[in-house]
Amino acid sequence: MIYWFTGQPGHGKTTLAVALINQLRRGGYSPYHVDGDDLRSLTTNNDYSRAGREANIRRAQNIAQYLHSQGEIVVVSFVSPYRNIREELKLNTSITEIYVHTTDIRGKEKLHVSDYEKPLNDYIDIDTTNKSIQDCIVTILEKSPVPSKELKTLDKRKTLAVDFDGVIHKYSKGFQGLENAYDPPMEGAREVLQRLKDKGYVLKIMSSRPALVIEEWLVKYEMSELFDDVSNNKFAATVYLDDRGFHFTNWESVEEKLSLHPKFAQ
Repeated sequence: MIYWFTGQPGHGKTTLAVALINQLRRGGYSPYHVDGDDLRSLTTNNDYSRAGREANIRRAQNIAQYLHSQGEIVVVSFVSPYRNIREELKLNTSITEIYVHTTDIRGKEKLHVSDYEKPLNDYIDIDTTNKSIQDCIVTILEKSPVPSKELKTLDKRKTLAVDFDGVIHKYSKGFQGLENAYDPPMEGAREVLQRLKDKGYVLKIMSSRPALVIEEWLVKYEMSELFDDVSNNKFAATVYLDDRGFHFTNWESVEEKLSLHPKFAQ
């Protein structure tokens, strides 16, 4: 999804974009922000003619469309004054256009674009004159919500998060580099994992080793079909299988358990 904030300078585009990003992060997402001023600085584009503005907008569109194609949420804050370019993007991409405007005098009137063209259809109208930032964000997400992250990730029922090194990968010589998964599988790993999968368990690998290295290792040892996912980030699971972990019950027992843990007893 792409949220595209458009409007005159000083009317609240970037402020609302940042607030929307923070709200989406609270929901578990990691959206990208593409800002007009930042992009101009990065590309050293100081041309504010129509041609210069169009070049900057099209760069932003290309970046946003690429990130969108990778399944990312993108928040764009641009004056983007020309309606035809914005409409062109809406025809080709899943985009929410948000028109931000105000009647307040905010000190950036000299930067206003004289030929700005406001949206005419299929947009969210946000007047920031007498509306709080939070109320604006509520309006935007009511009209263009993102799916709950929990619905995508909270599949804890019979889900096993399995560590890789020392649990699946034999790891007999310890750490030899992030790309070096050098050993075959642990004895019995394939057979037990297959039985668990046959019983209906969802198997996922969670490891600090790069996911691609693990995925290639799984293909090599014909185990890739056992796992639904390989992740470098913690996800919701029913149980975690890890050779370096211990079962937490309460803080009173933590110090004793750590003192007895084999990783500290060596």
